[in-house]
Amino acid sequence: MTVSIKETSATLRTIELSIPQESLKAPFDKKVAKYRKEVTFKGFRQGQVPKQMILSRFGDAIRQEAIDELLNQTLTDELKKAGINPVGRVKVEEFKDDKENDISLKATVEVDPVIDIQGYDSLGISVPEIVVSDAEVDEELARLRQMWSKDESADRASRTGDVVVGNYLEVVIDGVQKDIPEEKEFRSLLGESSTPGFDQGLVGVSKGDIKEIDFVYPEDHRDEAYRGKTAKFKVEITDVREVTPPAMDEEFFKQIGVKDMEELRHNLAEGLANSKKQAAKAKAITEAMDLLIEKNPFEVPQGRILDLIRYTLKRHQHAPEDAEIEPTEEQVKTLTPEAIREIKKHRILDFVANKEKLKATQAQVDARLEELAKSYHVDFESMKNYFRQSGRIMSLREELRIEAAADFLVGIRPEASANS
Repeated sequence: MTVSIKETSATLRTIELSIPQESLKAPFDKKVAKYRKEVTFKGFRQGQVPKQMILSRFGDAIRQEAIDELLNQTLTDELKKAGINPVGRVKVEEFKDDKENDISLKATVEVDPVIDIQGYDSLGISVPEIVVSDAEVDEELARLRQMWSKDESADRASRTGDVVVGNYLEVVIDGVQKDIPEEKEFRSLLGESSTPGFDQGLVGVSKGDIKEIDFVYPEDHRDEAYRGKTAKFKVEITDVREVTPPAMDEEFFKQIGVKDMEELRHNLAEGLANSKKQAAKAKAITEAMDLLIEKNPFEVPQGRILDLIRYTLKRHQHAPEDAEIEPTEEQVKTLTPEAIREIKKHRILDFVANKEKLKATQAQVDARLEELAKSYHVDFESMKNYFRQSGRIMSLREELRIEAAADFLVGIRPEASANS
């Protein structure tokens, strides 16, 4: 037997394999014996079918099965010997078998390229100090009061701060009439919606009114498709509801689980600080990853890209894990750039974690499980047992290891994160 493995590119290896016909004899005879035990022919008891009859009927199929198994095992063994971990399946490009000369095969396999990330420990990117102002706490308090507000029908014209309820009768965008949404009812808190022009048109309406509203979508509207476009809505008003915020008294504080206004404002400030800190950290990590990807170019195997695209589509479609989804050419074209970035990001973080010997401590694992237990409203031990029994505890440790590598890039060291 002869084997040759060549590096065709950073992500591709070419394998040329030649196996003598004699090597096929043992696996072929073993398969013939197996067929004789299992196959039944009329006039013969099971296991008593003559070998020649088996060869006459199934010889070619048995031979192909034996060749496939021999080649697959040989390829697996040789790739393992060479320290090659294939990405996806081996692709056979040439196969020859004239039943006299050596069986030969030429195949290619994708691999992850070896990477050596430079400069990750001196990026100069860090998470800025977070400050929460009294004004921000005031805004958060106003949002909380709005959340706990009650609204009741008001027998009067609407004004800013009211909720107007109605139905869409006609919708025209940039002169083009649109179909009315299946859910045609709307509720608009005047002065707080993302479309101020629509709100303004609803000020002064009363229950039973039919109103035409002309407005322009703002340039920063949350739906990019509508930004800056003109609109003409015809609506029917079904209710005007006056909003009454809760009194900031002892009963309300008890209802939301605080003792007084001071504790409420403290909790709101703490929540804002955590939220701003996470956003700032995410921004810093994104900047660090962009810089490292730019300064450390490397190829990504096509197999990895397609696997991630399939996984992404499965998640978006809420498909079962064993579902087979093949992306269209358009989907591949659209999703490839982001897939490449995500794969590079994970490989870089894995490299950093290995280089810096980062790993999740038991305290960090327990802290994350505690967070999950609270979010799912179950006790800590139940959550911990679930992760252990389902085998997900190793995935959680890996997730935390990669997070530690991301933290490292922006100056958050393991000791610092352990003390925070």
